[in-house]
Amino acid sequence: MSTPTVHATFERLSREELLLATPRSDGAGVADVAGPATGLTAREAIEEVLLEALAAPPCYVLFSGGRDSSALLALAVTLARQHALPLPVPVTVRHPHAPEADETWWQELVLEHLGLRHGVVLEFQHEQRLLSDAATGALRRHGPVWPEAVQLHGAIYRDLDPGTIVTGEGGDMLLSGRRTGALRDALALRRPRRRHLRRGLQAAQPGVARRRAARTHAGSGAPSWLRPPAVAAYVHDAVSASVEPLRWDAATRALMYSRPMTVFIANVEAAIAEYGSRPVTPFADGRVVEALAREAGPLGWGNRTALFRRLFPDVLPDRVLSRTSKAWFNSTRWGPEEREFARLWDGFGIDPEWVDPDELRAAWLVADPHPGADFLLHLAWAHTHGIPAEPEAWS
Repeated sequence: MSTPTVHATFERLSREELLLATPRSDGAGVADVAGPATGLTAREAIEEVLLEALAAPPCYVLFSGGRDSSALLALAVTLARQHALPLPVPVTVRHPHAPEADETWWQELVLEHLGLRHGVVLEFQHEQRLLSDAATGALRRHGPVWPEAVQLHGAIYRDLDPGTIVTGEGGDMLLSGRRTGALRDALALRRPRRRHLRRGLQAAQPGVARRRAARTHAGSGAPSWLRPPAVAAYVHDAVSASVEPLRWDAATRALMYSRPMTVFIANVEAAIAEYGSRPVTPFADGRVVEALAREAGPLGWGNRTALFRRLFPDVLPDRVLSRTSKAWFNSTRWGPEEREFARLWDGFGIDPEWVDPDELRAAWLVADPHPGADFLLHLAWAHTHGIPAEPEAWS
């Protein structure tokens, strides 16, 4: 079992970001940013990143069974066999008591297709709860880090020998149809369904209408524990996020180089590095982002399924490339310890001008807590144990 031996540098949130439980971005100034131009196609760029990972064994691939991790594992196995490199090791986490998180059928389908008979399978009962020993140990080492899920991943990394760890993080954001994908579905399908037409109309809305709709939706959908100043900031950020360029390449760059995305990837990678392994996140690698933006261009390639079919048709069966179901892990984060802390919390440690402590406690104690409240549980727990959250305390 490995222990965290490396001092990792995490990206910190500002005070307002801590209370909103997310990095803030005004949505401006990133659409025209470009990563390194390599002349590679998107597929070639992904292969280049994976070959670098395979050349530094042991090479682990965090494999949930979803499309992102399945595509990376399948392509890594293909490349390893082509180049006579050691095969990557799939690392799978299973939660036997959380059926909504079960991806076993999809995992076995992919492994059988690839002819893999080895790997690491971790069965967790409570190891990835919000106040598990892995999470609280991470909080004691480096304080609250966003997103809160990175504090839970030590339960995986401590079971691996140091090596290279490939993760599919960023795939949901990079491999998306965006507004042009919705328009394609509405205009190109022979028999578009009502939802395709509705999404197409929404995608075609001008900026003023999109901002108005985002303001209305965010105002009515703000988390119940936010006070008026926080709601105003929440709505402002939602409106800023709604100003997505219509061009697929510009929208992709705007998202992948935004502050929320860069903080997310930086902290995922720091959590891996802390355990002495080298993190590899192909879908967030600048070479891949830029190659895909240049190749797909202003119109993109269609929806998420179309992107997977374009990039990985030779390494996975189409039923994997076109699946739309996803696992849900919220129930794996909450247990008796988390709810007991919520009941006994004195309300201190979180600015009451921005957060209503009674409403937040109520949100923690419902059967299926709002995911946005998870980070605030870490923030409150850290304060209770004298652990600072401010960026300057960890600089």
